[in-house]
Formats: sequence, structure tokens, C-alpha cells
Amino acid sequence: MPLVRELVLAVGIPLVLLLLAVLAMEQWRDQLPAWLQRLAERPSWLWNTGIGLIICLSLLRWLLQR
Repeated sequence: MPLVRELVLAVGIPLVLLLLAVLAMEQWRDQLPAWLQRLAERPSWLWNTGIGLIICLSLLRWLLQR
């Protein structure tokens, strides 16, 4: 059971934050700063960046626990 909790903390929370950010960018696209509007026009960049952050944060958390 501790492994499930660690997995939720390491991957689940950043994934939820990523999904919320995507929804916010879609909802308020016209009110975003220019650099975020350019990012919102390229969803693949957003998802690739988000997934990369999730992987990096998960790896960092794992390394810091060792």
C-alpha cells in the first residue's frame, strides 16, 4: 500500500495539476499573456513539457528518497 501512495504523490498530483493547467489555458485563452497564448496554440508542446516535468519530478523525488 505505501507504493500506491508514493505513486499517487509522485505522478498523480503533477498529472492533476497539468490537466488543470490545460483546462485553464483552454478556458481563458484570450486573457493569457502573449507567451502563454503561443504555448496554448501548440498543445503538443504543452503536453510534452508537462509529461517531461512529471517524469523529472518523479525521478527527483525517487532520488531524494534514496
